[in-house]
Amino acid sequence: MEYHEELYIPMGIKANRQVVEGMEVREVFLMGVMVCITVILCALYYVTFADPIGTFFGGLATLLSTYLVLKKNDKDNQSFLDMIQHIVSYYRGRKHYAYIHLNEWE
Repeated sequence: MEYHEELYIPMGIKANRQVVEGMEVREVFLMGVMVCITVILCALYYVTFADPIGTFFGGLATLLSTYLVLKKNDKDNQSFLDMIQHIVSYYRGRKHYAYIHLNEWE
C-alpha cells in the first residue's frame, strides 16, 4: 500500500475578523478616517465655490475610490493598498550597490 504525502497550501485565509465583506477592522477604520477628511474637504469646497453638485459628486467619487482601494479581493485576500505596501517594502529592502567600472583588459 502506497502512501503519497501531498503538500497542502491554504489560500485566502482571513487574518482578522471581517466587519464588512472584504473589509477588516483596519480597513473600516481607514474608511472612517477618509469619510471625515472627505466631509471636511467637501465643506471647504462648498464654502469656497458654492457649487452643491460639484461638492456632491466630488465627495462621492472620493468615497468610492477609497472603498475600491481598501476592499480586499476574495481570490487572494489582498487589497490594492496591501499590494502598494508590499511593493514599497520590497523596493526598500533591496540592496543597492554602487557600480564601479574597471578596465578588464589591463
